Amino acid sequence: MGFRSLIINNLTKMPSTIKTKRKFNFKIGADPEFVMTMQGKKVDAKQTMELMLKKKKGFVHDSKKKGFEVAPFGNIGWDGASSTAEVRPKPSEEPQIVTSNLGGMFKKLIKHIKICDFSTLSEFSSVGGHIHLELKKGEKWSEQKANIVHRKLASFYLPLLISENKTNLNLRLKQGYGSLSDKKIQHMFTYPDGERGHTLEFRCPSAEWLTTPKLANATMAYMAVVYNQIINFPESFKKFSDIVYKSEKQGDALQTLAIMDFDLLTQSILKKAKQYIRTFDMYEEYKNEIEYIFDPKQVIKDKQKAEYNIAIGWKLVKKELPKKREIMSSKKKIKEIAIKRDFDLLKGVVNINYNNDTNVSLYAESLKDRVAAFNWKLKNNYYLFGIRKGIDNIIAKNLKGEYIAGTEIVKTVLDKNASDELFSKMQGKFQNMGVIQNSATIDFITCKKKDQRENMIMIGIPYNMRVKEEIKQFLNLIWNLESKTKAKIPKLTLKDDSMENDKEKRGLIYQALKTPKTEEDKVILDSDSYSMRNHEDAIQETVREFEALEETIEETVDL
Repeated sequence: MGFRSLIINNLTKMPSTIKTKRKFNFKIGADPEFVMTMQGKKVDAKQTMELMLKKKKGFVHDSKKKGFEVAPFGNIGWDGASSTAEVRPKPSEEPQIVTSNLGGMFKKLIKHIKICDFSTLSEFSSVGGHIHLELKKGEKWSEQKANIVHRKLASFYLPLLISENKTNLNLRLKQGYGSLSDKKIQHMFTYPDGERGHTLEFRCPSAEWLTTPKLANATMAYMAVVYNQIINFPESFKKFSDIVYKSEKQGDALQTLAIMDFDLLTQSILKKAKQYIRTFDMYEEYKNEIEYIFDPKQVIKDKQKAEYNIAIGWKLVKKELPKKREIMSSKKKIKEIAIKRDFDLLKGVVNINYNNDTNVSLYAESLKDRVAAFNWKLKNNYYLFGIRKGIDNIIAKNLKGEYIAGTEIVKTVLDKNASDELFSKMQGKFQNMGVIQNSATIDFITCKKKDQRENMIMIGIPYNMRVKEEIKQFLNLIWNLESKTKAKIPKLTLKDDSMENDKEKRGLIYQALKTPKTEEDKVILDSDSYSMRNHEDAIQETVREFEALEETIEETVDL
C-alpha cells in the first residue's frame, strides 16, 4: 500500500473497499505556515532547508517558488520573510487527497531534519493556516460578492475558532493577523487552456489545524462543505441569515466571544451552526469529519497531546530520548555511526556555543557528535568555557543565576562571589559574541511569560579535565539536564569566610580564581620591550622608503 492510500485509510478509519466520497466541483488548497525550532529557539527555515535538503533525493530546489518541489505532493519551503516555513500541497477536489499531499511532504521533510520541532503555534512569529477555495472558472468576483461569500464562510467558522488556542489567537490578532474579515482573491494557477484561475483565500485560521492529519482533513472538509453550499446552493442561505454576521464589527464581536470564552453565547451560536450544517448538501459525505470539528474539546485535547508539533501529531518521530549508554558511547562507536551518516550537515545546525579556551571545542564537538548520531533533540542551550587550575569539578549555572552543578565545591561566601563574578564576565563575553538570545515567549496553556533563562546554561570546564580530554563527567551532566523535566536546583550552604584574614582558610574556588597567575601560567608575549618598539619603527621606516622608491621609479618611467 502506498503512502497516500495509507494516509487516506488512516484519516477516514474506513477500509479502502467502501465507495469513495463525492468530489467537490472546485479544488481545495492551502499554504499554511509553521515554525521550525531547535533547543527552544526559532531557526531560519530557508537557511535550514537549503542546508539540509538541497542534495537530497526527491527535493528539487525552486528559488522562484521559495522552496523545494516534492513530487507528487507539492512544494515546501518558506514564506516571504524566509525565516518562517510554509507548505503548499497540490490542490484537489478531495480534502483527503490534499491531506495526503501534506503528509507526503512532512514525511520527507522530517526524515532529513529530525532534530527540529515543527510548531503550529505563533510562539516566535505569527503563523497562519490559510485555506484556498477555487472560484468557478471564468467567474470574476466583484469586491461586494467576495465580501458576501466571505462573510457566510467566516460566520460558519466558529466551531473551528473556539477550538483554537486562545493565547495563540490573541498573539496573532495583536500582530495584525487572523482577523475574521481577512481574505484575498488571488490568481493562484493557470488552467490547461491558458485561462487564469483564481481562489478565495480564507486567511483567518491559525496553523493549528496542521497539528494532526485527522484535524487537517476535517478542517478542509468542513470548510469545503460550507463553501460548496454557498456557491452551489446560494438560495438556501435565506434560512441561515440569523447566523451570518452583517458587518466587520459584528464579525470582530463574534471573534471576541470565542477568545473570551463567553460559553453561553458561543454554545448558542455553535448549536445553530450544527443544526444548519447538518442540512448542507455534502454533509453526509463528510459527516465523520464535520462531527469531529463539532467536538472542540476533543480537538483541543488532540492538539495538546501532540504538543502542537507536526512531527508528533503526524507520528513521524518517536518522542523518546536516546539511551544513556548511547550518549556515553566511545569515540570508536561514534565514528562507526559517522561513516554511515552526514555528520557535518547535522552538526552545522546544532547550537552549542563555546570560547577558545584550551580544548573547550572538544567538548562542544563531542556533544554535537551525539546529537547527530542519535537525532538527540536538546531542550537547553549551552555555553561552554574553561575555568582555571585549582578547580577540579564542573560548575554550571543557568542565566537566572541558579547553580545547576558544582555546588559541592562552592562552600563559602567568597567562593560564591568569585564564581558569580566569573560567570557574569563570561556571560558578557558570550553576549558580545551575539550568541545569547533571550527572546520573549509565552506558555500557551497558562498564558504566562516563559523564562527562557532556565534553559540557557553556562558550563565551566576545569583545566585539568580539558587537558586530559575527560568528557564523561560533562556528558553525564548534559544527559541529566536533558532527561529531567526541570533541572534540580541544589541548595547552597555557605560558610562565611569574608572576614577571614588567612588566605589559605578562604574557599578553594576563591583562591583559584583570585590568585594571580603564576609565571608558568602566564602567556609570555613580548609586546612592549625596547627591541620590539625598535623593530616596529624599523618596519614603518622600511615601508615608507619602499613607497618613496616606487614613486621615483614611476616618475622616471614617465620621463
